[in-house]
Amino acid sequence: MPRPQSLKRHFTLFLLVAAAATAVAQSPTAPASPPTFEIASIRQNLDRQVRWRMSFTANGLSAEDVTLQYVMEEAYNLYDAKRWSGGPSWLGQRRFNIEARFDPAAYKNITADQRRAMLQQLLADRFQLAVHHEPNDLPVYALVVAKHGPKLATPKPADLNPETIYGSTCQVARSRPDHLEMKDCTMHDFVSVLTAWTASDLGRNIVDRTGLTGHYNFDFSWSPENPAAAARLDSDAPTVFTALKKELGLQLKPSKGMLDTIVIDHVEMPSPN
Repeated sequence: MPRPQSLKRHFTLFLLVAAAATAVAQSPTAPASPPTFEIASIRQNLDRQVRWRMSFTANGLSAEDVTLQYVMEEAYNLYDAKRWSGGPSWLGQRRFNIEARFDPAAYKNITADQRRAMLQQLLADRFQLAVHHEPNDLPVYALVVAKHGPKLATPKPADLNPETIYGSTCQVARSRPDHLEMKDCTMHDFVSVLTAWTASDLGRNIVDRTGLTGHYNFDFSWSPENPAAAARLDSDAPTVFTALKKELGLQLKPSKGMLDTIVIDHVEMPSPN
């Protein structure tokens, strides 16, 4: 899972108190308590110029001109709007600037899941966000290995990504509605990106049922099923169904699957900084 620019916002990053530093020294790996952001600034963005961005950083999170809906999708690693329900209409309309920090010396080797948990806690604290999960049996396309086996390239040393902020080595080199190039990625990574680009065309999620557990390079092109979209891209590539089988030795089969959905029980505008 895919806005006016705000005036530059500044906030002060305070150092940890001596007691916290002592606790870190006694436990060099990670504190027993779950990691949380130590300081956060959240302001509504009322500027008319669009300048959207959001990313995790080495010591926190930086976002500008993002809707709360997008931030929630990142926090819960669920980027399909059809699998969210409840909440007011402003979730996808009002935009915010968010800066949040933690001390990287206190929380070393933080995983992507821990970062998302920190973001979930921030949303609960500042937006009073409360949600619950409901599994639903929904139509999906199951990605399976085709009859003659997979045609997947394994990463070479030059393909390896030293980036650790997101807890993943996967690199998305190119990502368009008709082309994907990914390096050193799992099937889960590939399915997540492919689902995002084909959701409006296929009308359902893709789930990985290949049984493949390694890291691979993916590079293939396709034409959207929608004639208008295909004409706009002026592509002579085959459909995603044919391209997957021909280029990667994979196949999409209509199926049903239990997918996690999230219901928003309560949310408010953010509390003051």
